[in-house]
Amino acid sequence: MKKMNYFRLLLLLLIVSYSNLFAQTYDGFSNEEIQSVFKQWNMDNWDDGGEISRYIFLNMPEFWTHAIINREGNVKSLKEDYRKEIEEFVVTSELGQMTLQDYVKTCDKVDGMIILQGDRIVYEAYPRMFSNDKHLYWSVSKVFASTLIAVLEDRKQLDVTKPIEHYLPELKGSGWEGVPIIDILDMASGIDCREWVDGAFENPETCYYQFEAALGFLKRTEKTADNAFEHIKTLSSAKTSGEIFEYTSVNTFVLSCLIERITGLSYAENIEREIWRKIGAESDAFITQTNGTSVSHAGISSTLRDLARFGYMFLTDGRSGDNTFVSNEYFDKIQKQGRPHLITAYGSENYTLDKEAVHHNTYQWDKVMEDGDFYKGGFSGQGLYISPSRNLVIAFFGTADDNGVYNELDDISRQIAKSDIFD
Repeated sequence: MKKMNYFRLLLLLLIVSYSNLFAQTYDGFSNEEIQSVFKQWNMDNWDDGGEISRYIFLNMPEFWTHAIINREGNVKSLKEDYRKEIEEFVVTSELGQMTLQDYVKTCDKVDGMIILQGDRIVYEAYPRMFSNDKHLYWSVSKVFASTLIAVLEDRKQLDVTKPIEHYLPELKGSGWEGVPIIDILDMASGIDCREWVDGAFENPETCYYQFEAALGFLKRTEKTADNAFEHIKTLSSAKTSGEIFEYTSVNTFVLSCLIERITGLSYAENIEREIWRKIGAESDAFITQTNGTSVSHAGISSTLRDLARFGYMFLTDGRSGDNTFVSNEYFDKIQKQGRPHLITAYGSENYTLDKEAVHHNTYQWDKVMEDGDFYKGGFSGQGLYISPSRNLVIAFFGTADDNGVYNELDDISRQIAKSDIFD
């Protein structure tokens, strides 16, 4: 009897030790580590990945000026209803097969992850950030611009079939002239300022480098315009718009200029009035600015729960609440009115989610799937995945490693959504 109790105790100690290995809490950065970041960071390395990038992504106002996006009203309650079967769901990644919990804890490129089913939090983990940290969204920021455009559409304040110069006459005579707003929304403007050409982020001679330099995300040169709008006015066209999906963040910037022109309010104020005050945010957000110009394509920071609250507004209950800003018309445009030929022309065999072909992109959402799920990703491993039919929101933050390799939570989100857990 005593021998059996001894082995039971030994087994219990082994289980507890193993659990503690994965239950270690994030301790933040020590003062010495923070000082080291400030000694090492510069405009060339701040987004390269690793611990320098992680600290900056979590503390953007220490490095750039920002506009505050104020919350208002009651906090949207998210019930904690954590489900063990989600933690134990086996995911497939470059690390092999393991449980979701093990992947999130062991992959050093994951900062935080949350899964909502309706307004219930069924999974949540913060392996490399605090729950109240405000992490940089990077390009997940883009769907705030498209959502604001949809709000203005619903109010009949703009028509996305009209050419952009109808609202921004300064763009006449440039490569933007004659480009319908819908083509800008769908990353099919044909503008000659491509983001993924060689040297776009390193070579000051490229158009895209000068765009980011004008916004303060890259080092300025003698050729850098005083502001980003002056730069985009000089751009030429590479091809006819509406023919092919070609991702470039200058499209998002033009949309934010359009929003400001129509409303007469700053971009940050538009987000605050039309979105942030309505999601029941628990905290203020902020957006990076340079000389009063918002970095609309990549500059929003907030808590992970508040990003999930934004995602919740695309679910059925979110679209039917008193503070809804996602109309049924906008929702229908995302799911059903995209143009698959844009992806086909780009090369649909190379544009997948968990090796599954993407049906279309639209309204700045990168990937809309055949079943109606849609996803927006961001540089260095950020993401927002919406599965309306499963009443599901998955949001995550990350930091690439020192080699620039991202986490695989985009593909893993698709695996989770397609599992039978939420049937």
